[in-house]
Amino acid sequence: MQRTTPDGIVISCDFCGVDWDAYDEAQANPMTEGHHGSVICLSCAKRALEEAKPSDTGFKCTLGLTDHDAGEVCWRHPDPVESDGLNKHAVAHWDNIRQAGRAFGKDPEIDYQWVAGKYPRVMR
Repeated sequence: MQRTTPDGIVISCDFCGVDWDAYDEAQANPMTEGHHGSVICLSCAKRALEEAKPSDTGFKCTLGLTDHDAGEVCWRHPDPVESDGLNKHAVAHWDNIRQAGRAFGKDPEIDYQWVAGKYPRVMR
């Protein structure tokens, strides 16, 4: 998610609201982008990979902008911190969660390793 402040554009994770700080590498939170500026941070992607479950209702994936029926596997942050960068209705479909995990795993500057086969395409 992007928002404009007097200091410029701020990029935040749609799911937890944490800001990415491009000016301070020591403080920067790794993030990857979905469609139309949606963003998920590494911490949320890791949680999503472990906590995703079938949805009780239909939903629109924040990252992929796709509509899904009840029963599709997804993740919503269970405890988002209140912030200007938070999308309170953010939900990620399982395919987009896995895609984010693979993207983080390809970046040599991020301390994260994608383990092929650890997260199957269809969850039980």
